[in-house]
Amino acid sequence: MFRIIKEIKMGKSLYEYDLHTTEGLPYALYFSDISAYTGEKVPLHWHREFEITLVTKGRVKAFVDDIEMILEEGEGLFVNSEMFHGYTKIENEESEFLTAVFDASFITGSENENFLFKKYVEPVIKNENLRFVKFLQNTGWHSLFLDNLKRLFEIKIPETEYSEFFVREMLAREICLLHDNNNLQKSPDLRGLNYTISKMTDYIKANYTEDISVGDIAKSANISRRECFRKFSESMGITPFDYLDSVRIKAATVLLTESDKTITEICYETGFSSGSYFSTKFKKSIGCSPAEYRKKLKNN
Repeated sequence: MFRIIKEIKMGKSLYEYDLHTTEGLPYALYFSDISAYTGEKVPLHWHREFEITLVTKGRVKAFVDDIEMILEEGEGLFVNSEMFHGYTKIENEESEFLTAVFDASFITGSENENFLFKKYVEPVIKNENLRFVKFLQNTGWHSLFLDNLKRLFEIKIPETEYSEFFVREMLAREICLLHDNNNLQKSPDLRGLNYTISKMTDYIKANYTEDISVGDIAKSANISRRECFRKFSESMGITPFDYLDSVRIKAATVLLTESDKTITEICYETGFSSGSYFSTKFKKSIGCSPAEYRKKLKNN
């Protein structure tokens, strides 16, 4: 029923390029033991699909963008589309969790001119305050969300007749709960992963369309270039350039999806200096060229 994974396959922009499918349907259910991963952590990555996690044993440290939190056994986490996220082992503690990763099309059908997508899913994806939700036990609508999630993971696939319908129904219920309660984004006691890293990632997100350097990024947090590299390496396991490219690639996928702008226009609007460099970086990250990516979207 559950796939067991021990690594995340991703490009330099941290985009996870593995397909999350089951029998050709755009969803997958996973079991993870954090100790089985290299370095006992699921590295920071992103994908277009939604992700919902339930901790089934011990505790795990989770990251979404620049936010760090501890998930206790029985608690859950929703990660919105295209958010950077990862998980790390807490020293000397066991941690196991189940995860559902699914594309919106699994519950609504094609996104193009789709009533269900536009009414219920799009408001969740486009809510800038809804990067994630940490679900606590015995806490209002969180309890209902967690109960649905537990029932989802109890469905035996493919042994249960109509299991695909049941999985889709449970995931649709979760999206409906998020839609109805999307003014309750996250617990108020969460703190930033690191103030310095937050300053730099915020600067990159605000200025990725410009020709910015590592010196500019470091200056935004009042640290040296060397310290800038060290902070990114320690906190995210990547360089400032990798993070900058990942933000630009994410922005490019949005423009390729939602606009009719030419690939050349998108290249320069997202801060890349040349079309060939943009195409190379995009293909290395996403697994196909910008033109192929747009063609795939139109064929879906």
